[in-house]
Amino acid sequence: MTTTPTTIHLNPDPAIAEQQIEAVIFYLTTCGYIDSEFDLREKAFIRAFLREVVTARIDAQGPLEPEIRFERIEAQHEHYVERFQEIDRDIKSLLTEAVADGEDPQRFVLSQLKLRCFELFTRLSDENRQALLAVVDRFIYADGTAHPEEIAFRNDLAELLDAELMVDEASLDVVGSIEVKPHVTLVPAQDNHPFFAKFEHHYSADPDRLVKQFSTDLKLLDKVEEQWEEMRVKGRGRLEGHQNVSEFAGGEEFLDEHVYVVPTKPGRDYELVVLGDLHGCYSCLKAAIHQSNFMEKVRRFKADPEHNPDVRLVLLGDYIDRGRFSYNGVLRTVLNLYLTVPEHVFVLRGNHEYYIEYQGKVYGGVRPAEAINSMSGLLPVDVFSRFLDFFDAMPNMLLFDQLLFVHAGIPRDSIIAEKWHDLSSLNREDIRFQMLWSDPSKAEVVPDDLQKASARFAFGRQQFRRFMTQLGCNVLVRGHEKVNNGFRSQWPDEDMRLFTLFSAGGSDNDDLPPDSNYREVRPMALTITSRDGVVEATPWAIDYKRYQDPAEMAARIIGASEATGIGMTLLPVFYAHSDFGGAPPKHGQRRFLNDLDAFARLLGACEDILPTDGILGVAPHSLRAVTGEELRELVDMRRGAPLHIHAAEQRKEVEASLAFTGARPVEWLLADRKSVV
Repeated sequence: MTTTPTTIHLNPDPAIAEQQIEAVIFYLTTCGYIDSEFDLREKAFIRAFLREVVTARIDAQGPLEPEIRFERIEAQHEHYVERFQEIDRDIKSLLTEAVADGEDPQRFVLSQLKLRCFELFTRLSDENRQALLAVVDRFIYADGTAHPEEIAFRNDLAELLDAELMVDEASLDVVGSIEVKPHVTLVPAQDNHPFFAKFEHHYSADPDRLVKQFSTDLKLLDKVEEQWEEMRVKGRGRLEGHQNVSEFAGGEEFLDEHVYVVPTKPGRDYELVVLGDLHGCYSCLKAAIHQSNFMEKVRRFKADPEHNPDVRLVLLGDYIDRGRFSYNGVLRTVLNLYLTVPEHVFVLRGNHEYYIEYQGKVYGGVRPAEAINSMSGLLPVDVFSRFLDFFDAMPNMLLFDQLLFVHAGIPRDSIIAEKWHDLSSLNREDIRFQMLWSDPSKAEVVPDDLQKASARFAFGRQQFRRFMTQLGCNVLVRGHEKVNNGFRSQWPDEDMRLFTLFSAGGSDNDDLPPDSNYREVRPMALTITSRDGVVEATPWAIDYKRYQDPAEMAARIIGASEATGIGMTLLPVFYAHSDFGGAPPKHGQRRFLNDLDAFARLLGACEDILPTDGILGVAPHSLRAVTGEELRELVDMRRGAPLHIHAAEQRKEVEASLAFTGARPVEWLLADRKSVV
């Protein structure tokens, strides 16, 4: 094997040169992980090779003073070493990605790495491909051993790159266009809506109460399924024999098994609020509903459909797992939204809404499956069997005029060729399953071998265009893929769009575990409007902070008490004012603030999670932080329970009490004790 330096000819265009160097880094880092032993010698090889490339790049620009040459080489080398470290972290994060039951995580990771290398290599010239393969040959021996896995990976990739890959685009017709607007900020018209209060409760720490709570939730599943079945009776078989969604133009909307079809009505404006993966992030769901003003817009449309847009909420699946509020937050509220206004809400299935049954037991069909794992020891198996049946009954996709909404993407080329007949093929179980898992690739075409390598396979731009044209659609909106910016438009084509939307996340979102990589995501939602034939898509950030779990701190304290065996008397604090007389709070006090309604919800949440031997009281912060009327109501909320209050914390509070009440704090409190306690 050669040990002489191998030259990568970088493009004069800096942007293209960056792509070339990224391809080098990614491929070499991938090779380091193939044998599961990415050792120091291999990492040193990559750093040395980057210096080699950078030096050649600088020297090609012409003679420089030695000091300037050194500084430039060092600066560029440091830049690419940092990029190497970022790519290393990205590859490691693949280990946390969801995989189907029975799928080898290691095999999945390898298939994803091979795909990414293929995407990067397709951008390179033939000369640079060969040069890079030669570099890889050097790298394989960097640790002194040529591992068979590394050699096989290198040869497989070389073979894929040599293959002729093409999808015939001659038959593709432009079917329309959609304009993508810049991100906007949406401010809620109101902080809360009474709709939510009915469903906001934690699962109890008491096993008997927990079973009763789940029993109520199962009745919710029954009602939703009954609604779907009513629709299916009317729409069953409607897709049969139809090849293109345009054939339903001007007709009525329907649900044929797992596929919604909604032809738009001439002269009517539409507004679609779209949410991607929520993954137990209840604060994201609640914030998005309020920011979009969804409830009020539905009311306006029902009151005056001629002068208000027909607003719809489209949910792309993955309601459970990863976050803290799967069943008892996101899924419960989504289903109640649907039952409240079923004609305005589309609940689609994600790959995490997928359980399997084996030898009388129900398992999460997607790994990791935190939701079922957190409850499986506390609930009978028939509870999860019921969820299994419910998830199987969930619709998979929505055809809204020329827009396709689905959790992941399009089916494999091979299954389209073998099993596609007409639009009714969308109801095939194998096709539906694949559309819960696939991801778009940066490549034009993804080879069949790569598509078959894992359940979570990729498709290219040409494959996407062919499938969408076959349906008669020009836009696909999906979730499934963790996108740190929350929203991504995949390809630059204006006539045919693919949007990826992720609505769970937030760096300080305590709905997610502290170590969750979903905290890297800025959660986003999408509004799509259709007015006079003009379709526009506008992404916007979800203000989840406004709706964080009020019992988060209480839950952590209770968890610590249970872990240590220390008994618990929990006293949630009420803080509303900056001084006597109900003075408005100051800016720095915002994080402490509460009102009586919100505090009542906090107490309810604490009741749910408090152990059976725990005690729950109240703690009005101080006499200056509450009014007399508020203090009386707080006592009534937990009459007879422990009460803790700071009569005064400092001399100026005594002076303020004298000025406002004519009495010192303790004197005032004791004088009014009969009405208070």
